Formats: sequence, structure tokens, C-alpha cells
Amino acid sequence: MYINKLFLKEFGKFNNKEIKLDKGLNVLYGEPGAGKSTIRDFVSGILYGMNKTKGLGARGDNFALRKPSGGNGYAGKAQVTNAGKSHLMERNFNMSTDGATLTDIESGKDERLVSKNSYRGVLFDMDKSTFVDAMCVDPPEEMGGDDKALCDRLEKYLQNMKETGCSGINRADAVAYLENEKKKYDNQKYLVQIEELEAQMDELGEVDKELEDIRTARREELDAYNMEIARLKREARQLVNEKDAEIPDDDEDRERSRIFLEVEAIDDEDELKEKKKQEKKDKKLTDNIFVIMATGILVVAVVMLVVHLVGFQKSIQQLFTICTIAFVAITIIDGLFRKGAFDGDKLPSEEEFRRTIYEMGRATESRTVRVEIDRAFQEEHDRKLDMFKFQEHDAIEKRDAYYELKEKRDAIFADYDVLETEKKAIDKAINTIMDISEEFSGLFAGIDGRVSDILSALSGGQYQEAKLDDEMHVAVKKNDHFFRAEFLGHEVVRQVYLAVRLAVAEILNNEKMPLVLDDVIDVTDESQLTGVLKAMSMVNTEQTILLTSDKDLVNRLEDMHIACNVVTL
Repeated sequence: MYINKLFLKEFGKFNNKEIKLDKGLNVLYGEPGAGKSTIRDFVSGILYGMNKTKGLGARGDNFALRKPSGGNGYAGKAQVTNAGKSHLMERNFNMSTDGATLTDIESGKDERLVSKNSYRGVLFDMDKSTFVDAMCVDPPEEMGGDDKALCDRLEKYLQNMKETGCSGINRADAVAYLENEKKKYDNQKYLVQIEELEAQMDELGEVDKELEDIRTARREELDAYNMEIARLKREARQLVNEKDAEIPDDDEDRERSRIFLEVEAIDDEDELKEKKKQEKKDKKLTDNIFVIMATGILVVAVVMLVVHLVGFQKSIQQLFTICTIAFVAITIIDGLFRKGAFDGDKLPSEEEFRRTIYEMGRATESRTVRVEIDRAFQEEHDRKLDMFKFQEHDAIEKRDAYYELKEKRDAIFADYDVLETEKKAIDKAINTIMDISEEFSGLFAGIDGRVSDILSALSGGQYQEAKLDDEMHVAVKKNDHFFRAEFLGHEVVRQVYLAVRLAVAEILNNEKMPLVLDDVIDVTDESQLTGVLKAMSMVNTEQTILLTSDKDLVNRLEDMHIACNVVTL
């Protein structure tokens, strides 16, 4: 990917500034203070955005540094080419979300971003940290200090890049910090309390099962008792229902170990049906008052019809009708009288009344019988019920105590689980750091050879070999001996610095992202410039943006007819 055009609407000291760039080498020249570092920050900002720092460090971050006065137009655009396709990137730096848009220039349609405010996953996959640390080479002076301090900072940079892929994160420091944070979430005291409560719960046993077993045993006892009583009642009823069954006498002569229950006998269902059927058969049709009345009316109607058909005079017809009605009425009344229909008000004599009461009592007595129950059986049943009652009471108390302990344990476990979740998150972060470290260590395995090749090109073959130990200390070979760069002079230190930065860019730039160099080129003649160009060509990129305040460098490029796009700020 390479950038065709930058448009700084309001960014730093620039207002509506347009910069055209080409594929390949671009040289942006400007005097100190012309805004070269601003361009560098804009390139990374338009690609990845600028995160706003909150709190005490807010005034020192790039967001605040490049924000213009007022800041309403804090925005910019860039036209880029990726895989032969042109895109327009637009970003409003004031918006933390939805501040970035992407347009297909050929179709004019907006392109969908994978995540808000980010072009990653659409135009490129490299993250911001890698781009800034690997592809944007800052001036050595920004690291501050003398040559030794610069070498120390460079070695720290290498160590961090090798272990975490981020110049500002040291693996050992990060892991130590996380381990220290993990101590804040110590939950062992909760674990001890949980174990103590669970031990008490185990002592109480399976309280729900114990209570259910007691209740089941009580139900079984009641069922057995009821079945026995039901059996005795059935036997008693069968005895009463038998013909000529003898009714037991009073229990005065019976043993005191027996208990008696009086049970009323119940007619068999078939016997009841047969009795009702027989009653219906025994009842005569002529006993029904409605049948009698209907018959009388029918007789009167027949007589009236016959008289009318014969043709008697009207007075004779009326006489016949009256006589017939009188005859039928007298006949019905006489029949009802004979059947005792008019005897309802007649009171029975005292003797008849006593006889009726006696017969009713004997009938009731004949329908009842005493059921004998063993007193020991009844007392054993009562004893078991009392025992089950006490056992159930104790079991309920144990169950309540169990669930009270469980509630306490669950509350403590919730606190324990929160801390455990935090600890697991920290462990996961540590494991992620270690996995990343292993991955980057593999990428940096051959960095010695890359630094040596680039340093040889930069020095014109004077220094052909550099060696890095496990802690990324850089040593340069001279006269068959290795020396730290600061012992070889300021110029060598700057060459080593650039060689290391270009080597890192070569290792991590697997997407041909633009390479931005900010005032890191020192040349005094054409041979040195040739070496610098050769060194830069070792980085696999489609575009190099060289920011410089060295006018002689620009002149030499023109004199050597080096193909490049020169822009003066």
C-alpha cells in the first residue's frame, strides 16, 4: 500500500495543506520547525487515529500536541492505493467512534469498515503499535542523552520489540506488574472459609433425603394401618350382610387387650339393584292416580261420542254426560278410599307406635357389628407416629441448618468467584504476553545478520558485522574485536541506530506499508548516499517518505538523478 495524497484540513500548524506523494521514494524537505514531525504524526494518525490521553498526561500526548486552536476542523484526508485500487480515507480526530470513513474512488461508494474508526481488516492488518515502532523511524535525538544513553535506549527498544512487539512494553516489567496486581485479588481466605462450611455441611449429611425417607416411612405406616382397618371393616360388613348372622353381645366378657369399633354394614351394590327392580315389579299399574284419572276421562269421552253419534236430543245428551261424569267420579273416589288414600290423618295407637320404634331399632342393630382391633397393634401404630413426628422435627432443624450454611457458603463463594475471575484474567494476560513473546522471538531470530547487512551498506563496508546477545546488547566488529557502538564514535552510533531501526522494519513489514524516516539520514558525499539508499531498499515497502532538514541531501539526490518525489514544506 502507498499514499497518493495527504490533505491536512486542520492539523498542528497546517491548515488546508495538500501534499502529493508518489510510489517509491518521497523526500519532504523543510527547515527545523517547518512541520516534518507533524507530517509523520499525521500519516500514522490518518491510518490509525489518535487516542486521546485522559488525566495528568493529557497535555503531553500527540492528540493534544497536534490539535489546532479551536479544534473544530481537527480532521484530514488521504488518498491511498492498495492492490491497484484507489481509496479515499477521511478522519475526524475529534470523534472517538465513527470518525473514520472509507470511499471507493472509482465507484464513489462508501466501503464498510470491519470495526468502527479503523481501517484494519480492510486496507491492512498491521496494528498501530507495530507501524509506529517499526515503520516510523524517529530522529535519534528524540531518545535523548549522549551516545551511551542512546545505545542503552536502543538496546531497550530492541529487547522490548523482540519480546512484546511494542517498544514501550517490557515483558519482565509487564509480567511483574500483573503478578503484583494478582496479589490484590488473593482469595485464599475465602477458600478456607468455604472448606470449613462445606465440612459442617458434610457432617449434617443428606438432609433432604433423610427428611424424605422419614416422611415416606410415616406414609407407609399410615397406609399399612389403614389397610388393616379396611380389612377388618370389610370382614365385619360381610358378617352383618350374611343371613342369620348373630349380633355380638356387649364386650363385658371380652379381653381388655381388644378394642372395638362399631361399623355399619353396607348393602351389596347388586342386592340394591335387585331390590329396586323387585319394588318396581310389585307396584301395580292401577295404583297410579294419574292412570286412574286418565281412565275416567277416557270413559266420559267415549260415552259423549256414542250419544252424539246416535243423534239424541241435546237435553238427553247432556243428561247422559252428567250421569257418566257422576258415575266415574264415584267409582274413582271409592277405589281411592279402599286403597287407603284418605287415611293420612289417622294417628297410630301407642302400641303400634312402640312396635314401629322397636322394629326400626332392631333393623339398625342388625346392620351394625363391632370390629375387634389388637390394642398392642394400635399402641405400636401410635408409638411409630410419635417417633416419626420427633424425627421429622429434628430432620427439619438439620435441613434448615444445612441451608443456612449453604447460603453463607454461596455468598462467600460469590466473592471468591469474582476475585478468581480477575486472577484468571490476569493469568490469561500473562500467558498472552508469553505467547506473543515466543512469536516475536522467532521473528527476531536472525536479526544479527540483517543489522550487519544494513550497517555494512550504511558504512560503505567499514563495519560488516554486528552481534546482539540475548539481552539485545549491540556490538560492532572492528579489527577482529567487538565493541559497543558508543566506543566507536557518534557517527557509528547514528549508523547503528538507523541499521537497527531498518532491520526491525524489514522483519515486521510483511504488508509493504509506507516507511517514514524523520531526519535520520546523515550523508557527506555521494558514496554515503548510495549506501543509505541501498540500506533503505532492503526494507520491503512500496513507498518511503523521507523527512529531512538537510538541503545538501536534496541537492545530491538531484545531482545523482535519483528518481524521487521532492516536496518542500
